[in-house]
Amino acid sequence: MWDEVRKLFPVNEHCTYLNNAGVSPPSTRVLEALESYHRDHALYGVHKLLPRFVETGTRIKEILGEFLQCSPSCIALTHNTSEGMSIVAQGFQWKEGDCVLGLDREYPSNVYPWWNLEKKGVRHLRLKPAHSGETLAVLKEGIDDSVRMVAVSAVDWCSGYVLDLSDLGEFCRRQGVTLVVDVAQALGVIPLNPEASGVAAMAGSGWKWLMGPIGIGVFYCHPGLMEQLELVYVGTDTVVDSHNYLDYRFEPKPDASRFEFSTPNVNDWVYLLAAIRLLHEIGLENVRKRILSLNAYLRDGLRNKGLHIRGSVEEQEQSGILSFWREDLDASKEAHRLGCEDIFVAARDGAIRVSPHIYNNEEDMDRLLASVPSA
Repeated sequence: MWDEVRKLFPVNEHCTYLNNAGVSPPSTRVLEALESYHRDHALYGVHKLLPRFVETGTRIKEILGEFLQCSPSCIALTHNTSEGMSIVAQGFQWKEGDCVLGLDREYPSNVYPWWNLEKKGVRHLRLKPAHSGETLAVLKEGIDDSVRMVAVSAVDWCSGYVLDLSDLGEFCRRQGVTLVVDVAQALGVIPLNPEASGVAAMAGSGWKWLMGPIGIGVFYCHPGLMEQLELVYVGTDTVVDSHNYLDYRFEPKPDASRFEFSTPNVNDWVYLLAAIRLLHEIGLENVRKRILSLNAYLRDGLRNKGLHIRGSVEEQEQSGILSFWREDLDASKEAHRLGCEDIFVAARDGAIRVSPHIYNNEEDMDRLLASVPSA
């Protein structure tokens, strides 16, 4: 199966691409879907495509609902992780003196939306665990009476460490604290179940493990939180019966589509649907197993070369990200050097971050291993 999947990705004809935690390349399925959409638009205009617009959005949410094990009505399509986080940050009913608890060295999408609350008298406290294994304990110890919300990432964007959301969610539930999660590095590769895990909201981007276009995001909101959030941005598509333009009624839609407040980028919807249909066809568990298998292969090779691996040795704490380092290795220079050889990785926090996907194979790992100098 994987050889056939590999043939769907033209990027393999030109380079060894291992930066899917940054931006994934499209498959020919995506190219064909976009070409069909634009050809129909050119030949028939927008009116013939209107039913397709609705069908596309509906199917995207159905598939994402399966990935997140939630109702499609809890999902909104945004532009990026920051937008989803800001929907919560600006819509939540804060009181002066409240605190949002997070972690140091988070990706900025999970920092600035909370930092921006200082003008409302809300603190953003970022804790600094000594290592990933103590993250849960440090977060639990940090929750006091002032903490109204915990905002963390499901997967660390540098090390790839997977946080136990069920454990944290249950603890937050008992404390009466709202848990919000950045899932940019989890969507499409890590099993997620916000309702079972006690997560009130999740925000992520569509161009990493979901293999969608740059500029589309996914936002999950539990119905209980949805009714509490003030709508900061509103527009034509915020309200029910949104196509009845002159019957002004400020009656927000009953589901998460209320956050899709105006005309979407349908081009990106077509792209995203083609991308996640392929993942859905393969099966998310098969996708995860394939990626972890490639990382395990690479991990063994890197250790044989005397390089250090970041992240956990436990499979349930591993993601699509594998980062390696050495004391005398300049990660930025090494990533640049590899790029000049058409091997694309990323430098993150002093290490080389590798993130393969379903179209990669062991030969790609071998090419990277052959190019990385031994200790």
